Amino acid sequence: MWRRLLPMLVVIGLGLAVLAAGLGTLHGIFVREREEGRRALEERRRALELYARQALMDSLRQAMEEAEPRLQQAAVDPLVPDSDVLLFRAGRQLLPRTSAPRGDDATPARTLHEALESQGPGALAAKEDPEEPWAERLVLMDHFLTALRSSERSAVERTLRDWLAHRARFVLPIAKDAAATVWLLERFQSTGQPDSTLMRSLLREGVQGASGSRVEGLQRVLLERRDAFGRADFTFLRERIAHLSELTHVDYVDFNQRATAEPGAHLPLTLPLTEPQLRPEGWYVEPAGRDGARGVRVGATALIESVRGEMRHRGLLDEEDRLVLSRTDTPAPLSTLAIALESPRMVAAVSELQSGYRLKALLLGFSGALALAIIGLAVLAHERKVRFLALRSEFVSTVSHELRTPLSAIRVMAETLERRVGGMPGAGNYPSRIIAEADALGRLVENILTYNRLEKGRWESRREPVPLEPLLQRVVEDAAAQTATQVELKSEGLTGVSVPGDPELLRMLFSNLVHNACSYTTRSPVELRVEALQNGATVVRFSDNGIGIPRESWEAVFEEFRRLRREGLPARGGSGLGLAICRRILSLHGGTLRVAASSPEGTTFELTFPPA
Repeated sequence: MWRRLLPMLVVIGLGLAVLAAGLGTLHGIFVREREEGRRALEERRRALELYARQALMDSLRQAMEEAEPRLQQAAVDPLVPDSDVLLFRAGRQLLPRTSAPRGDDATPARTLHEALESQGPGALAAKEDPEEPWAERLVLMDHFLTALRSSERSAVERTLRDWLAHRARFVLPIAKDAAATVWLLERFQSTGQPDSTLMRSLLREGVQGASGSRVEGLQRVLLERRDAFGRADFTFLRERIAHLSELTHVDYVDFNQRATAEPGAHLPLTLPLTEPQLRPEGWYVEPAGRDGARGVRVGATALIESVRGEMRHRGLLDEEDRLVLSRTDTPAPLSTLAIALESPRMVAAVSELQSGYRLKALLLGFSGALALAIIGLAVLAHERKVRFLALRSEFVSTVSHELRTPLSAIRVMAETLERRVGGMPGAGNYPSRIIAEADALGRLVENILTYNRLEKGRWESRREPVPLEPLLQRVVEDAAAQTATQVELKSEGLTGVSVPGDPELLRMLFSNLVHNACSYTTRSPVELRVEALQNGATVVRFSDNGIGIPRESWEAVFEEFRRLRREGLPARGGSGLGLAICRRILSLHGGTLRVAASSPEGTTFELTFPPA
């Protein structure tokens, strides 16, 4: 029977191989269709994200170009709003301005204004040294008031020019200058009916002198130097200037807005910038020189929405599609800025591709299973057919064999009968005929047997004498208590020596020097040697036993934010402003501060105070 099934099994095996190859080819085609569809969608997504990124970068650059004129104006004019522009120069933030009135309530400007109001400049001048610029200023103010009372126009103009020239020539403490100027212009307005253009220049625009010098308007002066006033003085002067501006019809609304606005926040920008960046504080910043930067406040979300709106208008995005900045919590250089597209349509398309692939794969599997079932049925039918044929052949063979025996017997008996009765009357030819029919039937059976065999196969100070010795002793005691460091003070020539100045500021000056000595030393105890020499000016030499300052850094240490880092000392916190503040305090007192000597055995600072 297996020989008969073999050809059909070979044909079925070849058919199965062809069917498997066909189904594998179709599956490969369906997989390629799915992957090509995914690649096409991903390429479209990347193209749309690149388009959105470029559009956002163009919008940021355009915002910077549009803000450039405002930035340039705000950099030179404090009346121009600066809350939405950013400017760094030489590593310092200029815009938005971060200066604010001091936190103290000292009122030297108000006190001077009240003194001028009650006594007049002439009386105040009589109390001053006539050689001092301040006394000269008071005299010029008195001359101007005398000219106003005389109503002589030429005298008024001459004395006003003299006063302006003196303002341009001498820089006085800002509180004195501002308070005296406000008081004088108030007298001018109340008695002289000044020209509105002149008052506009004095209050707002500024006056250009004949020698090229310039006197800025009071509004700008107050805004520029707000950090030189205490809160009460600043408010007092702002209100007087605004009221005077209103009386003389000079613009002051923007001045009031700028004076009452909160100072800008300091931006923690690391310079130099290597490339433009979008910051999480809401700024777009570009490099401007080695230690500079410029920027504009932008609403990243609004810009993204603007780009999304444009792309929708162009038919590139659907209503439900969204654009999302990949980084919003840290500064993002433009080169690394990325925008992600969230598209329900594309997500649905990817899902459809996967669903289609699964359906086609299911159809392939069903087709293969159906083919196998058909083949199985065919094999079963063929096997049944073969079995039927085998049974039939067996039946025929059996029957044939069973017929041969009786036929043989019939023939033998016929032959016998013929021998015995042959020739007898009445027997006739019947025996012969029986033999002939038996032979014919035997041949038929033989033929059937033969046939059966053939058929299977991903930050002005007040002045008063300040005794140096108790001041230094107090500062040293405070420093020793605060730093838990033993400090020894050796003084020479300090007994009875006083310097003119503000006690609090001088305490701060010496406190900074003492703390520096405690910080930059590897010796214990910290030894401080202070000596004072008076010869007109007072010279104080302050020495410590610290590690010293390299010669090339003697000036650099007075720079803001400059801190020396030396081997052998642990890293210490601080702002790098101590010595810069010391120099500023002495400068405010009309004195100087410098490094007189320095070596690994210590440093000597020389403080020069002007005569009292």
